[in-house]
Amino acid sequence: MTPSDSSTRKAHFRQGMTDILPVLVSAAPFGVVFGALAAEKGIPFDQILAMSGLMYAGASQMVALELWGFPPPFWTIVLAVLAVNFRHILYSASLGRKMRNWPVSRRFFGFGFMVDPVFALADAQSPTHLSGSYYAGMTVVLYPLWLVSTAIGALFGNLIRDPQVWGLDFILAAYFTVLVMGFRSRPNAFVIILATSLVAVLVYLTLGPPWHVASGGVAGILAAAALVKPKPKEEPDAVVEQGS
Repeated sequence: MTPSDSSTRKAHFRQGMTDILPVLVSAAPFGVVFGALAAEKGIPFDQILAMSGLMYAGASQMVALELWGFPPPFWTIVLAVLAVNFRHILYSASLGRKMRNWPVSRRFFGFGFMVDPVFALADAQSPTHLSGSYYAGMTVVLYPLWLVSTAIGALFGNLIRDPQVWGLDFILAAYFTVLVMGFRSRPNAFVIILATSLVAVLVYLTLGPPWHVASGGVAGILAAAALVKPKPKEEPDAVVEQGS
């Protein structure tokens, strides 16, 4: 590795750390709320931390809590989490195109830390290449914060008597709204968001959660595919007449 390569990677790493900082404003309360709700369900402290450390997916963890019981309905929770996390298949397909220069092992390891804000920031980078150092810079800040905020919520969340007074019950909705608005300048964004929203609401009112998440995502994909304009075929070069 040349000195210039080393300095470039350090610069990308610092940029990733810097870009993820605004996300901490919403991620920290989110983690606290999850820790508090999990403790209220009677889940032991070490298992709460294990859940945040191994799943590392705030929305899915919240869904699992809503279905939690004793004993927990294992397959119900698994299917619900799969439905909510269906979007990660799309995330990985999108970022995978930019990770072609990454070793396969590093690529899969990176996907383990791919949460919504990390995807949003990574996708906003170069359309053809994703810096591993930039990705690592985001992860080393966000992942420990998620664990710490979860621990704080599990230990001290019972001090929050009424989460609605602080607006903590609206964190998840606000969190995803901000992420979606970050893509508003993309082509056909309004139509895709509208199609996703309408289908998600319809499925929510008929089948109920969590199937509205996956259904809305599929509707958005189909809308985006339908709006793609085929590239015009290039006309073959004119045949050069011999002797001209």
